[in-house]
Amino acid sequence: MKTVALLVAVFGLLFAGTAPAQILSEVAASPISRFNAADNRLLLGAIDKALSENANGVELAWKSEQTPARGSVTPQRSFDADGMQCRDVLIANEYRSRKAQGVHTFCRDAAGAWKLRS
Repeated sequence: MKTVALLVAVFGLLFAGTAPAQILSEVAASPISRFNAADNRLLLGAIDKALSENANGVELAWKSEQTPARGSVTPQRSFDADGMQCRDVLIANEYRSRKAQGVHTFCRDAAGAWKLRS
């Protein structure tokens, strides 16, 4: 369930402010639209690992052994906001010729879990 919520939030951020028809068109063309459940788990695991372990500027690449899905997560900056540890990360994904990337902010909550902020 956490996986689905994070993916929905990432989709929402990627396409915030666009018209519904454009959103559907962009989602259909995005690499993540082709990911299966295992690909999504690899992506989310890479995000969590890079947030928790990688220094800023250090890329964590991931690749599915079963599908053409691949990508990378690169922390860009670390900072404190509203009493929480936060990080901006560049998330890049590919599926065959489909490619997408964006910078997103995650903050660690009181329980220690990383939550998508923007």
